[in-house]
Amino acid sequence: MANAAGQSFLKGKKILLGVCGSIAAYKSVYLLRELIKRGSDVRVVMTPAAAQFVAPLTFSSLSHHQVYVEMFPSKGGSLSVGVEHIELALWADLMIVAPITATTIAKLRYGIADNMLTTLALALRAPLMIAPAMDADMYLKDATQENIGKLKERGVLIVE
Repeated sequence: MANAAGQSFLKGKKILLGVCGSIAAYKSVYLLRELIKRGSDVRVVMTPAAAQFVAPLTFSSLSHHQVYVEMFPSKGGSLSVGVEHIELALWADLMIVAPITATTIAKLRYGIADNMLTTLALALRAPLMIAPAMDADMYLKDATQENIGKLKERGVLIVE
């Protein structure tokens, strides 16, 4: 499945993998494994809804890194609480949000930063790639298509 060009492109890249609350969230586990296999350093950020589909521990165990779900974690004593989204946004060479829901697509279009994933995406300087995953009727609605179109205009890469 992997080719030499794909491996060399991904080797050493710092990738943020965003996961939204979709039944397709389990596929992100396989994507994480492939990115790591090809030499990428991957950090995972999930929406709270995504954590209902796949446990953050799954991603943490595979990536060997903390998984970010909450903007303001209730435990721990990190001095950087509240600024991790900035640190991660500056760290990344690429952010991939797969799956991305219609809700998160709309939030990105309008600059709504109300969770860790959307806040990080808004602060991001690196390229952003999204892979929409939803019911066909939702995907084909005018509102969703307009939101995707606006993101494309802004340079967001869409996996369709």
